[in-house]
Order: sequence, then structure tokens, then C-alpha cells
Amino acid sequence: MSKATATTRGIELPLRSTRGGRAGRVILALAAAAIGAAPLAAQAGPARIIIVRHGEKPGDSRNPHLSPAGVKRSHDLVTFITTTPAIRDGGLPVAIYATQTTHDADGQRTQETVAPLAHQLGLAVRTPYHGSEPVKLARAILHDKSLAGKTILICWNHEELPQLEAALGARPLSRKWKSSNFDEVDVITYHKGRAALGVTRYGAP
Repeated sequence: MSKATATTRGIELPLRSTRGGRAGRVILALAAAAIGAAPLAAQAGPARIIIVRHGEKPGDSRNPHLSPAGVKRSHDLVTFITTTPAIRDGGLPVAIYATQTTHDADGQRTQETVAPLAHQLGLAVRTPYHGSEPVKLARAILHDKSLAGKTILICWNHEELPQLEAALGARPLSRKWKSSNFDEVDVITYHKGRAALGVTRYGAP
């Protein structure tokens, strides 16, 4: 196999489920990024980027906040990040990003989803870009020397996640995020300038 050949594989890891403390299984589908993915996944960048979508929406489309199920999920995220060995042992996030609030309050749900985790870790939620600017966010993160070798977490709008992951140097999975998919967690890890994308899930309404 040449160095430019991408490989895909599935790995099962035993993890503690966030659903009632029962033992669960997490499937990590790892996809190695092809050489030349843009922007560069430089070795000086983060060691790992955890990506989630915001929690559930309310029935009223005019309401920019999380539904009760979404609020519960935001607290499930704290448990997942801080107690799941495969996630926790890689290093807790040192920076948390969410979409910027627009004039019509769009962006609130991503911020509310990560607010409990940010509070638990003593971090401020960073919101430098609108949801329509995932490439700008990716470039800023990959060139921020203060994040070198660290774990960071991003909460974004699901429509933009494939573009965000590609801009972070990973080869996105060949599917779009469904509107009903609120529990997926994508994890990008970097090794020698190449990115691998893993997938798992967390929480329950």
C-alpha cells in the first residue's frame, strides 16, 4: 500500500454507557485522511478535536434555545467527556468553540449545549465565527500555537460539519448528518501531520 492510500477500519472499545450506567459498546470508524488534505493538519496543531452537534430543538422553530431534551443532553455531554475512559484519557478539552449568535439569535443552541461542560472545566465558550464560517474556524484552530498538542471541542450546526471536518484535514464520512442525529460525536486525531476521523455516540433524551 502506498503512503497516499487512505484506509478505513472499525474498532470496538468497551466503554461505560451514559445511559443509566449500563455497560455499552462504542464503535469507532476510523478513516485516515489522504495526503494533501486542506488545510494542513500540521504536527504543531491540536492533538485531538472532538466535534458535536447542538442538542435537540424545541417544537417552536422561532425558539432559538434548547428543548428540555437538549438541556439534558448538554449535561450528558459533561458526563461523556469527563468519565468515558477513551475520551477522558486523551486529555480534557483546553478550549471549547461554538457558533456565534446572530441578530436573530441563531447560534444559541450550540453555546447552550457546551455551557455545562465549559463551566465544569472552568473554560469560556469561544464564539469567533458564525455557523456559516466553518473553514475560518478550522484555519484559526490549526494555526493557533497555544492549542498545539491539546484536545479541543467544537459544537457546530450539523449542515456545516462535513465542511468543517474537511477543513480540519480529515476525510469526512460519506454521509450527511441527518436532522434527527443529535448524539453523534466525531473525533479527529492527528499523527505525523495526518488526520484520522473516529465516530461514537453519547447521551439519551
